[in-house]
Amino acid sequence: MPATDFLKITGLAKRFAGGGGISNVSMSVPAGAITGFIGVNGAGKSTTLRCVLGLLKPDAGDISLFGAAASRTSRIQIGFLPEERGLFPHERARDAIAFYGRLKGMRCRDALMAADHLLDRIGLGTRKAERLGTLSKGNVQRVQILCALVHEPKLLLLDEPLSGLDPVAQAEMLSLLAEFRSRGGAVLFSTHSMTAAENLCDRVVILSGGRTAFEGPVPEASALAPHGAIVVTADATGLTLAAKDVGGAASALSGKIGEAVRWQVTLPRHVTHPALIRALAEHGVPIFAFQPIKADLEGAFWHLAEQPSAVVRAA
Repeated sequence: MPATDFLKITGLAKRFAGGGGISNVSMSVPAGAITGFIGVNGAGKSTTLRCVLGLLKPDAGDISLFGAAASRTSRIQIGFLPEERGLFPHERARDAIAFYGRLKGMRCRDALMAADHLLDRIGLGTRKAERLGTLSKGNVQRVQILCALVHEPKLLLLDEPLSGLDPVAQAEMLSLLAEFRSRGGAVLFSTHSMTAAENLCDRVVILSGGRTAFEGPVPEASALAPHGAIVVTADATGLTLAAKDVGGAASALSGKIGEAVRWQVTLPRHVTHPALIRALAEHGVPIFAFQPIKADLEGAFWHLAEQPSAVVRAA
C-alpha cells in the first residue's frame, strides 16, 4: 500500500448550544498504522468521530478520506465500532454481522459468507445461529467488532474496542487488528488505557480542551512527560517554596480534595524525588498524596491534558 493518509483532519470545529464540542482538531491516520486517540471525557473524541462519519456537520475545518474530500461513497469504506453498543438481543450472531455488511452494499450471499468466515476466525463458528441475548457480554462485544470488519473496510474507527473483553478475547482482538494493519488498513483506536495505547499503537493523537495537544509517534509523546511529582496538599505557600528550593516549579491542577489541592511539581532532570520530599519536610508541608510522574505515555498525557491551550505538535 502507498504511504498515504487514509484520514486527514484540518482545523475541525464543532460547538454545541449548551457548550462543549471541539475548536481546533487536526490529525491524520496513515495507511498501515494504528493511531491511538486519547483524551479525558469531554475532550472531543466522540464529536470528532461523529464528524468523520457524517453524523455531525462541523462548523469549520476539512475532513478528507483516502486522499479526497469525505463523501457518502468514501464513508462506505469505514468500519465503525461505537462506544454505545447497538446490537439487538434477539438477533442471531451470523445475521447481525451480515446485516451490517448489507448496509455497506454487500450482496446477501457474500455478507453471510463473510460473517461465517469471521465467526470461525474467532472461534464462534459453532454458535453463529445463537441469539445474541444468550451470549456472554464479551462474546457480544466480539460480534460487534466483526460487524465493523465484515465489509473489509480500509479504515477502522474503534471507540474503546477492548472494553468488556477478557484477556483471551483481547488477544484475539489484537490479532485481528494486526492482520488488518498488515493488509494496509488504517486504525483510529480510541481508548482510556495508556497501556493498550503504548503496546498497540504506532502513533497517538492527544486531545485537550477540544484541541489537538499532540500528534506523533508514541516514543515522542512519552518523551514529553515532565520529571517531577503530583503532590496533594493544603499548604500552597510551603509547597511553592519547597519546589523553588530544589530548582523546580509548582502549578495547581484541577481536582480539589476538601481544602487540599493537586499540584504538579516539575523538577530539573538531575533532582530526585527524595530531594523534593526532604524540601517539603523542611518547610513543614503536610502531604496527603505524593505520586512521581512516570516518564511514559500516561505521564505525558496528564501533562498535556491539564493544558487546554497546549501547542499542537505534529510529526
